[in-house]
Amino acid sequence: MSPFSLRSYLVVNNIALAFLTIGRLADVPSVSAFSFPTIASRRSAITQIVSTSSALVVGTHNKQPALAKPPFAPVDALLPATRVKLTIDNAVSIATNLATETNAEHKQLMLHNLETLLLTPQNYNRGTTPMKIPPRPAQSYLQAYTEYRNTISPLEKPGAMLVQRGEIDAWKRLKREEATRESADEVRAALNYYTSNLNYDAERFVLTATKEERSKLIREDRIPDVKTVIASDLGVRYLLRNEVLTVWDDAKAELRYLMRQSLEDVDGRELLELLVKAQNECQKWFDLIDKKDTLAAMDIVRNEN
Repeated sequence: MSPFSLRSYLVVNNIALAFLTIGRLADVPSVSAFSFPTIASRRSAITQIVSTSSALVVGTHNKQPALAKPPFAPVDALLPATRVKLTIDNAVSIATNLATETNAEHKQLMLHNLETLLLTPQNYNRGTTPMKIPPRPAQSYLQAYTEYRNTISPLEKPGAMLVQRGEIDAWKRLKREEATRESADEVRAALNYYTSNLNYDAERFVLTATKEERSKLIREDRIPDVKTVIASDLGVRYLLRNEVLTVWDDAKAELRYLMRQSLEDVDGRELLELLVKAQNECQKWFDLIDKKDTLAAMDIVRNEN
């Protein structure tokens, strides 16, 4: 499997995982919950899902517009990701100077500082309580399946049980795999910590499409259900997280390369380009969070040192 295909596979798995980790689902998941199309482009996938989740924000059961409640997590849950953001910002600042520096001693000091930021463990999740893998999906998910089985014929119930068992097995496997990846990547763990603490109000959503589009969706009964909207929101966060992780890994590889060069040959322009890209992708991830929470987390982290 190519690196791109592997990243696409992980993106799809993360979105599938979202369907079973939502705390309050209104509808029973369908068999197609894990049937996702191949992602040809991560960038286009982000654009498509952002447009979907922004058009449908957390609804009323009568399909009428209502005030939306955005996803919420405690500010403390944002501290690990904020530490990541400040690390990237500091790295960009140093790399900016490195890109134009000609003094060998200054280059050596800058490379050392970058090594500390990029290649030395930062313990981003310090002060947090490790999140244990839950033994089962959300109770509302299990209850939804129970209610669904009460509405189908006896002949259909064995098949429904098999579908549920298969989805729960997939959920457990995905949770274990993600926990393993987190243990090997503290940036992933830091960003996941916030996402894992998000709370959604699954009783309400807002349809923000145009009047014509809204009328058409209502007439054709094609308004996505709440779990799909929430899963789309989580999917966007996972996709943006993966963008950060990919570019950050590329920046670390470039730094290792520069550290093997003679100081006279060190050219930090490509490293700076990668770090700026990581900074931009990280900012997009933070743009999905309430600015007041971001500012509060920034103040806390800046006062840690």
